[in-house]
Amino acid sequence: MESKYASAKRLPMDEILMSKDSLDRSPYIFEIFCSLSYIFCILNEYRQIVFVNDIMMKSLGIDKVDEVLGKRFGEAFECVHAKDEMGGCGTSEHCRYCGAVNSMIESKQMNQKTMKECRIRRLVKGKEFSLELEVTATPFIFESNNYTIFSLIDITDRKRKAMIERIFFHDILNTAGALSNIFEILEIVDENEKNELMVVASSLSQQIIDEITTQRLLIQAENASLIVNNQRINTLEFLEIVDKDLKYHDVAKGKMIVHDKTSDCLFFISDQVILRKILNNMIKNALEASEIGDPVTVRAKKIGNKLRFSVHNKAFMAPEVEMQVFMRSFSTKGMQRGLGTYSMKILGEQYLGGKVNFSTDPLKGTTFFIDLDNIEID
Repeated sequence: MESKYASAKRLPMDEILMSKDSLDRSPYIFEIFCSLSYIFCILNEYRQIVFVNDIMMKSLGIDKVDEVLGKRFGEAFECVHAKDEMGGCGTSEHCRYCGAVNSMIESKQMNQKTMKECRIRRLVKGKEFSLELEVTATPFIFESNNYTIFSLIDITDRKRKAMIERIFFHDILNTAGALSNIFEILEIVDENEKNELMVVASSLSQQIIDEITTQRLLIQAENASLIVNNQRINTLEFLEIVDKDLKYHDVAKGKMIVHDKTSDCLFFISDQVILRKILNNMIKNALEASEIGDPVTVRAKKIGNKLRFSVHNKAFMAPEVEMQVFMRSFSTKGMQRGLGTYSMKILGEQYLGGKVNFSTDPLKGTTFFIDLDNIEID
């Protein structure tokens, strides 16, 4: 079986059961490993599960070990990419950048304990969840067979706290500082400069409000407490509002936000606040990826029975970026960033019932889009 990354080879279930039985018969292995307070399993040399502790079973919501025996980590945890290829977990292009798979491979190759961080997008009962994990893979020989002790610690809350601290103690504080500086010099500038500064001050104030609102929406979304308020919206009126949101933002300096004049004029039903946040994140990402003077084009088009809002820029994503775009905390802009594309996905799909995706090409550039239902037909 072909693979785009790690080996796709598997052992048949009868050999998996033999490994499980031999491990179960060893009292010290069973008692010690089942006493651990974190998620833990043992993998064979083909990354298949042959032993799990009760904490892992509880985390997965299963009662019988048989439900995960022979599966790989991503398959057991219902990773969205586990079924991308026939070979399963570890065999897709996305798996090249998976901390779990890479820790297993490196541990085996170097014959030593390997620790990495892993971001995983889980699809459980039709809903997507993101986990951020600290994974450890350790080589283990038992009865002449090569195994890997694989453990993981959920660090999602730790990462979330660090992200919030970064946003509020750095980004918002910097914006508030810039706003304060403007008010300090208002009294010593002429009337024309004063008017220009007031426009900038208004924009900075809105940036602070928008950042706080975005974080509140995301926290509510992840806690399943976000309430959707649908209303009738006109596409062109909505785009006019969105066009102005980032006009004076720092990332827009020297760049152009262009409203495509071929956009369709029609009515649809959605939550304007949530959709506006999604489009703002798409535009902000496009602006950050663009060079001075480059346009970022926003449009609304009816495609079949769906309405597509899209944001295009000239830049092309490298493969390692493309494969991790919707991962929580993944960012090309440094540590403690990366909620923009993740929030698009969560808000757009789980709360607006749409489909959020993107395309990227060296010649055509990059386009993020959200497809929505609920178009009004005249």
